[in-house]
Amino acid sequence: MIPTTRGGRILAAGAMVDSFGSGLFLGAATLYFVGFVHLPAAQVAGAMSVGAVCGLLSPVIFGGIADRYGVLHTYVGLMLLRCLISAAFPLVHNVAGFLLLTCLLMATDRPCSPLLQIIVSAVVGPERRIHTLATMRAARNIGVTAGLLVAGLVLAMGVRGAFSAIFLADAASYLIIGGMVYRATRVARQSSSPAGGRTDPAVGPTSPFRNPRFLLFTAANGVLSLYDTLLVAMLPIWVIQWTVLPHTWIPLLLTINTVSTVLLQGYVARFARTVDGAQRLIWYTAFALVVGCALFALAQRSPLTLAVAAATGAVLATTLAENIHAAAGWELSEALSPPAARARYLGVFSMGLSGQRIVGPVLLVSVLLPLGGWVWGVLAPLFAISAGIVAWTGRREALDRDTAGDLARPGVRRQRLVDHRVVVPDQQVVLGPDVPVPVWTVDRGGPQLAQ
Repeated sequence: MIPTTRGGRILAAGAMVDSFGSGLFLGAATLYFVGFVHLPAAQVAGAMSVGAVCGLLSPVIFGGIADRYGVLHTYVGLMLLRCLISAAFPLVHNVAGFLLLTCLLMATDRPCSPLLQIIVSAVVGPERRIHTLATMRAARNIGVTAGLLVAGLVLAMGVRGAFSAIFLADAASYLIIGGMVYRATRVARQSSSPAGGRTDPAVGPTSPFRNPRFLLFTAANGVLSLYDTLLVAMLPIWVIQWTVLPHTWIPLLLTINTVSTVLLQGYVARFARTVDGAQRLIWYTAFALVVGCALFALAQRSPLTLAVAAATGAVLATTLAENIHAAAGWELSEALSPPAARARYLGVFSMGLSGQRIVGPVLLVSVLLPLGGWVWGVLAPLFAISAGIVAWTGRREALDRDTAGDLARPGVRRQRLVDHRVVVPDQQVVLGPDVPVPVWTVDRGGPQLAQ
């Protein structure tokens, strides 16, 4: 479960620090501005919705900046901005200030995930990338849970200064994670770690908006990710309105999801190290989600004992789908992204995930949940169809054909393709102007550092 490289371990620890700060913020922000600053709850919710829209669009903008000026420096710059924004929240006393800071925080938060995926590839290399990302995801679950618990203890004091301390601690976490990520890239440079980040040549359309297959892949992946909204937003309301389960089962089911993610993520990641393996996981995701929908439907119509068993099984099946889909998404999204435009492509890919967080609650809670048992009859085929589209757009044959077509275009320098990744012989991957990292070349004898 623990990354095997020093750089990977630094990144995993940094992910835990980052999510700990996020847990502190999530546990305190709404209560502070509604309960202490006395902003209207409806306006706070509206500001958060506007901020989510800003976060939806910003990954593409910052992705272009990262492709042009370097991923690492863009990422660290975003961390500095997030530090300043979080530290300014205690100074807000009106809705306009809250709206401004929320939009800025969301706009600087959302691009960090795709940029960090590129940095991980550069620090640990293609063979360890998925395992390291999985470990970081598990670490984030631990960190955010710890942050929420600490926030609850601090808020029990009921004093305004405790909230200011939480916001400042969150701000400090951004400085720490920025420094740890920078340190991880230095460690990779010193130890000649493999890399898979930004490269100079372009393969494929440099704008993801000119790549219809990638856009379809992104949209279908966003629909498939509706399980996230199902677990976070829909599950508590479903338990209350449509089952005989005691309300105390809501935190228990959410805890099962969190603990299972920590235990499963590192294990399932090993099956997504190739494009073919990731595609198989997409089909397993669909199967697990369909089983989960069937168990949710059973729990909805069953007496207490059977409802408890069925609901627990449904959460476990959905959690399994969540973890294997995350691993498959990392591999396929990177395989479909041309190296010279990787930050832009992964930024667009993240828009599908962010979009479902905006549309998902309305679709699942307001539109589908009132249908009663029919909601599972709608979601099951929706998951299956979206998984089919993701698998079709990310299939190996299409990837080979698109790449071959791009290489045949005039003006595109030919590159060597190995295992469906673009590998540039005798080049260096550049995360930023001051951080060159040796790039892997691959032959039949295995990966070697370019000389």
